[in-house]
Amino acid sequence: LPAVALSLYEMFDRRTGAPRFESREHLCQAYCIHEAGTIVLSGTDHDRPLETWWELGEAKRRTVILRLRSIGIALVTTPNYSLFTDAPRWTDLHSMKRIALAHNEFLAEGLHAALHVNGRTETDFMRWAEYLSEHTEITTLAYEFTTGASSAGRREQHTAWLCTLAKTVARPLRLLLRGSADGAPECRRAFDGVTVIETTAFVKTMKRQRAYSDSASRIHWKLDPTPIGAPLDD
Repeated sequence: LPAVALSLYEMFDRRTGAPRFESREHLCQAYCIHEAGTIVLSGTDHDRPLETWWELGEAKRRTVILRLRSIGIALVTTPNYSLFTDAPRWTDLHSMKRIALAHNEFLAEGLHAALHVNGRTETDFMRWAEYLSEHTEITTLAYEFTTGASSAGRREQHTAWLCTLAKTVARPLRLLLRGSADGAPECRRAFDGVTVIETTAFVKTMKRQRAYSDSASRIHWKLDPTPIGAPLDD
């Protein structure tokens, strides 16, 4: 494959914090992927892995980041620390601050990173817009539509907030989306470029479903049985 997305949290030993892979060759052999391909790491996950990254501490995180840079990781998205609707509001602000700090650590060590602009209110996105306006070194954002923002109504609202943020910052920004691609057409009009990490493709392939797109660039799936033992690559 020309590009693959792997989990940031598989790149280090969660007990010791030590990097798991010594070289690009070691990493590619472990995942059976081509060494010449582009490798992106996704920081989106459940809360426990997210907190494991934070618990490593600054020194161990720096060691992992330097190893990731040395093996040629093209991009990493920052951990999407959660914003909760049933917790005191200050916990949301704390999560947003940790996202910004984690992103800065990647950039400080020379590893290209996408800032995950997690938010659940209009004010959250206004704060991110202000932060982005002050930090012109940020060129790529990340967002996910696999949990709270995936439901009907919320998906459209979060897409609108993302587009407004891009227009407010008023400089070219790229966006990496994980999960639903439904909002991608709208985002393409607001961002300089949009990349989607489709999170269901592998499972649907194993269930013998084939992807196709309609006239609006939305992805749909249809059943496409294969003979036993036939390759599923295409």
